[in-house]
Amino acid sequence: MDSRREDIIRTLASKYFYFLTTLAYHDTLFMKGIHEGKGKFLANLHIYLATKDLPKKWNDKRYSTDFTTPAALEVLKTNTVTGLEYEHLIPKKKYIQDICEQKAKDGTLTEDFIRSLLDRYLWTATVTSQEHKLLSRRIMPFNWDQENINARYEVADITLVPHKKDYIS
Repeated sequence: MDSRREDIIRTLASKYFYFLTTLAYHDTLFMKGIHEGKGKFLANLHIYLATKDLPKKWNDKRYSTDFTTPAALEVLKTNTVTGLEYEHLIPKKKYIQDICEQKAKDGTLTEDFIRSLLDRYLWTATVTSQEHKLLSRRIMPFNWDQENINARYEVADITLVPHKKDYIS
């Protein structure tokens, strides 16, 4: 794992652990009020950490992803994000957030557990809007082995390549 990704994952795990373990799960009204923020905390912090060091004219989440499709990469290289979508390879709500929240409620959540889960499943991609429409939205394919992070993309016949970002200046 590259050191930048490692730093982001470590920071995310630490802050997400703190956030989840300080929520008043027993207070129904509090939980109703925090519901939207709880759902967006991880994504918002991840986007902030991934984009904060990008040059100003390249400071968009679609430039910060781990992977891209060849068609999306050609658009990104022109310094535009028109017609592009930011995607999580693994749907984060079901495979990260719900699991971490349940462990926090049970009192069994650890920062190491979160770090391991994020390292395994928190990967992003930039795809075209047309490619985005081909992806299943919230679930991995039936019989997913819980290892292949590209499974949704393979089912949709979408090719991903590492997003090297060497065009960013």
